[in-house]
Amino acid sequence: MKNSRTLIIFSFLALTVILACKTKKVAPSAEETKACDEKVTFATLQPLMAKSCNTGGCHDESRRKMNFKVYSNFKHVGDEGEIKEHVLMEKNMPPIEKLTSEELRQFRCWIEGGMLEK
Repeated sequence: MKNSRTLIIFSFLALTVILACKTKKVAPSAEETKACDEKVTFATLQPLMAKSCNTGGCHDESRRKMNFKVYSNFKHVGDEGEIKEHVLMEKNMPPIEKLTSEELRQFRCWIEGGMLEK
């Protein structure tokens, strides 16, 4: 009985730690929260995406529905809230070379501007 109680308590604590780590949000910098005074479109983001996202095996032709060279794929992920979550809040995408504050602001402006293609 004591072992099962210990196991339940340990499991609860482990689950709490895992969930706390998974939902880590990073506060935006002042640069990231600047007003969106220019129109940011999918076309505007393409040079940034080519450098940070559309690279070997990440979000290129090899990923079919996750190929972010295709507007409809990228827009779908934006509509689902995954860009906001992973790029802007958790800041875990891209995983290797982190985006600058200005690059993060461009993603935010694209979302706030209606996720336009052109």
